[in-house]
Amino acid sequence: MSTTVDFDLLKLLPEIKDMLIKFNSPYLSKKELSSYLKVSESFIKNKLYAGEFVLGIHYFKIGEAKILFDRLEIDKWLKGKGESDGKPLRQKQQTLSKYISQRSKDY
Repeated sequence: MSTTVDFDLLKLLPEIKDMLIKFNSPYLSKKELSSYLKVSESFIKNKLYAGEFVLGIHYFKIGEAKILFDRLEIDKWLKGKGESDGKPLRQKQQTLSKYISQRSKDY
């Protein structure tokens, strides 16, 4: 069995390595965070200005302008958005669906 190597593809290894490091980083730029959450960059800025993202927890400043977001803390924040009054929204939706189906039987 003979193996051939495409040496042109080997030139891409440093770029692939850089991409893997970037995608496995626990920190995200505003642009990367907007892509990660599938929202606009203005959404991220609004959350910053509204104080929903907390300095030292959700994000860190590097210099005057550079902000890096902590992916794990953002994940926790996002999961917290799925709860209301301590109950997961899915549970509330199921309760509401049961109520509606029972009420519709009454009519």
